[in-house]
Amino acid sequence: MESCYTIGESFHSAPTNAYFQLHNHNDYEILLFLEGDARYIVEDNIYSLEPGDLILIRKHEFHRIYHNSPSPYKRVILMVSPLFFQENACAEYEAQFLTAPTGTGHKITADTVRSSGLYDAFQRYKKYSEDYKLPFEIPVLKSIITEILYLINQVSHFSSSDFTTNPVKSIILYLNGNYTGEITLDALQEKFFISKYHLCREFRKATGLTVHEYVRRKRLTKVHELRSQGLRIGDAAMEAGFRDYSSFYRAFRKEYGTPPKKDLT
Repeated sequence: MESCYTIGESFHSAPTNAYFQLHNHNDYEILLFLEGDARYIVEDNIYSLEPGDLILIRKHEFHRIYHNSPSPYKRVILMVSPLFFQENACAEYEAQFLTAPTGTGHKITADTVRSSGLYDAFQRYKKYSEDYKLPFEIPVLKSIITEILYLINQVSHFSSSDFTTNPVKSIILYLNGNYTGEITLDALQEKFFISKYHLCREFRKATGLTVHEYVRRKRLTKVHELRSQGLRIGDAAMEAGFRDYSSFYRAFRKEYGTPPKKDLT
């Protein structure tokens, strides 16, 4: 049986932002930041990072790390499927991922990570798994993952976004609420009183994507979501903002390298 979670530690001696682009997942992501000079973008929020900070990313939230300099970058990433909570009889521990409004409740400070026992739990997992080498299904390892999720669910205070006046934040917030409609650079330029050339440069710098690439990914994610709810693929594509099936087909193929299947989920 396929594991309902994965976890591992990674290190980049000289990270480049070209490698870390905006993306999303069908699972929950928990990132423990250990070393680096970076900030984290989740939807329209931007968070500065200190060693020991924890970042939570929910299903379908667009996110990326942005490196301020090529300082060495070290992190632990825990990916958890929603099925984990069902299969391990801990559905109540999923609340932190389900109840927070989209775009909020992402950063837990290093002080809280340590005082809550979260940091110790990650360290015990690393020790008991022999640096993440042992199989995920070992009972003691699954129990520590369950403990981590329990501790996260007990956290009551999350840090606010650090850059509330950043123009890219406002543009992302607008795109998140309007991506199913027609989006043009000229319209964004007029709405946000910023030249479209400066807009494009700053948006790509912050997200790693062009505005049109970002909108395309948001629409494709919406198609997946609507299909999982039982909508036909053509109807899902139209509701997500594609003009017709052919434009959806081209966008899907450009993004994933393969044509969409009728049973897409």
